[in-house]
Formats: sequence, structure tokens, C-alpha cells
Amino acid sequence: MSKTATALLSDGPTTERTLKPDYETVGMGKRKRRVKARTVQTLHESGDISGEAVTAANRWLEDYIFFKGAYADYLKDPLDRDYIPGNIHTFAVARGKAAARIAEVREALGLCSHVRLEMLLVEGMSFSAIGKKLWPHKSQPDASKCARSQCVLLLEQLANFYVEKHKNNRR
Repeated sequence: MSKTATALLSDGPTTERTLKPDYETVGMGKRKRRVKARTVQTLHESGDISGEAVTAANRWLEDYIFFKGAYADYLKDPLDRDYIPGNIHTFAVARGKAAARIAEVREALGLCSHVRLEMLLVEGMSFSAIGKKLWPHKSQPDASKCARSQCVLLLEQLANFYVEKHKNNRR
């Protein structure tokens, strides 16, 4: 790789990219900068959500990406030698099951919750971007606080949904 290409890759995202809603402004004064939003991780680090909520968010996102994009990366380890791969039909059935799980969450938590999960997890929007989109008439700090508190509640509800579903399946 050339030095120019390496320099371009190490400089980070372009100014245009950092203006998108999945970036947020952090710091003040000379230290003010735009960084990629890590909303779920930020909520977990601050103690606002539990580890179960983070796991539930990851589980929902994996199902969503598999259902919408036909991409799954569940297996992190190499496959066994005797692994028999599926075919187009088993793949379609697996995608259908992922779609059913997403629909089940949407039915249990509601369409508004589903839209917020998409903004938070799929689009990776920051709380300020979510707040601006949902409450354009509110001031920026108030809208951001509303978005954060709703996301905290939503992620804990999502975790509780998966826990209850697991309990019901065991019965």
C-alpha cells in the first residue's frame, strides 16, 4: 500500500461523514470533536442498562441484519470438519425465523419501540440525533435527554422480553 493510501486510511472519516447522525459531538472548546456514537456501550458503562440489555440489543440487531440483509456472522469459531452446510432452502427458513423473532418483538413492544430500536441499533444514531428527529420542537439538550431515557427504558424492556420468552419456552 502506498504512503498516500496509508495516510488517507489513518486520518479517519471525512468531514462529510462525521456530520451524519451516527456521529456525536464530544468535548468542549479546543477539544470539541465528532466521534462515532457508541450509545449502547455508553449506557452500559454509565450503569444505566444491565449486561442483559446489551446482550438483548446485540441479539435483536443480529436477527435484524440477518432478516433484512441476509448476512449472519453468528459463528465466530471455525466450523468442525464434519459440518454439513445448509442450502438455499435452509437459509431461507433461517431468515424467516429471524423475521418472525423481529416481528414478535415489534408486536410485544410496539411499533414506536421498533422504530427507536432501528434508529439506535441499526442506524447507530446518537441520542442528540434521535432527539432531533423525534422532538424537533424541543431544545437540543431536552430532546437528547428524552431520547436517552426512552432508549434506556426500551433496552431494559427488550432484555425483559427475551428473559420472559426464555422462561415460557422452558415451560
